[in-house]
Amino acid sequence: MSDARKVTAYCGLCCLDCIPNNHRLLELVKELAGVLDEVGFEEYAAHKSRREPIFNGYPAFRKVLDAIPRIECSGSCYEGPVSELGCARDCSIRRCAIGHDFAGCWECDEVDNCDLMRSCKGFHPGLESNLRMIREHGIENWLDKRGIHYWWDSHDKTDNL
Repeated sequence: MSDARKVTAYCGLCCLDCIPNNHRLLELVKELAGVLDEVGFEEYAAHKSRREPIFNGYPAFRKVLDAIPRIECSGSCYEGPVSELGCARDCSIRRCAIGHDFAGCWECDEVDNCDLMRSCKGFHPGLESNLRMIREHGIENWLDKRGIHYWWDSHDKTDNL
């Protein structure tokens, strides 16, 4: 199996662009949590909150920080759902494509009007462009032509290849 196939999700997203696949970020989060524990930051935040009320939010911050590593994916959608909180563990789009014996949604004639894809397209505005690029250029030649991954994202995708 090619690298391009491995990192192309059934819906047409590229796993390389996904936050749950950003292993550097996730390692830094784990490192930060460890350092906070080492220095006893929970106690420090409780003490500091007496004069700086913002530190009252430390327990909520810590819950989020501890949840972030659980979004990590160690593989790709094509290989199977592999994170606890990242991609949907039982993705209906993935199930549909597999059920129709499609390599991906780009092979489906109904993808433009697909109810399963609707919410995904709202969160990932480059998805329609990705599907078009895969159709036009093939699974092996689309990665450098992909659209933005998240609606807030605008960085160059070639830096992740």
